[in-house]
Amino acid sequence: MKNDEATNTAVNADIEVMAAKKPPGMWKLFWIEIKNDKLAIIGLFIVVFVVVFAYVGSAYLGTEAANVQDLWNRNNPPSWWEGGAEGHLLGTDTAGRDVFARLVIGTRNSLTLGWTVAFISIVIGIVVGIIAGFYGGHVDNIIMRIVDTWMMVPSMMFIIALVSTFDRTVPLFITFLVMFTWMGRARTVRAMALQQRNMDYVSASKTLGTRNIKIILTKVLPNMVSILTADIVLTMSTVIGIETTLTLLGFGLRPGTPSLGDLVATALNPANLANRPWLWFPAILTMFILMMCINFVGQAIARAADPRQRLV
Repeated sequence: MKNDEATNTAVNADIEVMAAKKPPGMWKLFWIEIKNDKLAIIGLFIVVFVVVFAYVGSAYLGTEAANVQDLWNRNNPPSWWEGGAEGHLLGTDTAGRDVFARLVIGTRNSLTLGWTVAFISIVIGIVVGIIAGFYGGHVDNIIMRIVDTWMMVPSMMFIIALVSTFDRTVPLFITFLVMFTWMGRARTVRAMALQQRNMDYVSASKTLGTRNIKIILTKVLPNMVSILTADIVLTMSTVIGIETTLTLLGFGLRPGTPSLGDLVATALNPANLANRPWLWFPAILTMFILMMCINFVGQAIARAADPRQRLV
């Protein structure tokens, strides 16, 4: 009898301890998952370093530094190269511009383009997806048929046509990319909203007379934040790749605007490819490392959002 009482007391104590422990928050879950993935933690530090270096370096150098031409020092190798141009860490390009300055400012521009397009796409996807998934019925059918039809449009060809028609300023370029990156986000959010609207807490809120907009903002949307955070991170990598592809095809940002794609495109010149690796190799290496690291971090965040895939 005494043993049973002692056992019950121990079990109750364990239950109280477990109840007292609060489940880790979303950001803590992200950090735990990243910390337990060596590739993700290395990737995170590299991404943070590149972001800080790009933005701080750009502020220090000034945007004009990337476009200062010195025709007397064209196509000179880096200062540490034999016969290199003094004061130019990564040499100069065909217009005598400093490649290091263009790499720093170009990295900043590509990062800015990536997170801006990703953020705007997510916002549009959230609005469209939640309206379709939460309300369902005819609203869902109409919205999703529009989304399906828009997804059938060949995005790359359409963007090329728009870029060829309008001026290739950064705001317009961002607009063109957003036009073809929000649909996937909308479908993801819709699927999540369809699941959430059938949950007991949503039914209880409706029974209490809570307005739909309040249920969406305070109940449904917070449960999507973790997955959408991973989506933003992964979309950034995708956008940087799209910008590079368009630049290689000759339909990137306005000529003279530094970006990773603009620097990589110098390799299209056979003379540069064969004899001047300092013009394109640093940009390719930076883009490769940056995209790989962003993907490692994004995958870790995506695992943290799914209890079935977490490493811990």
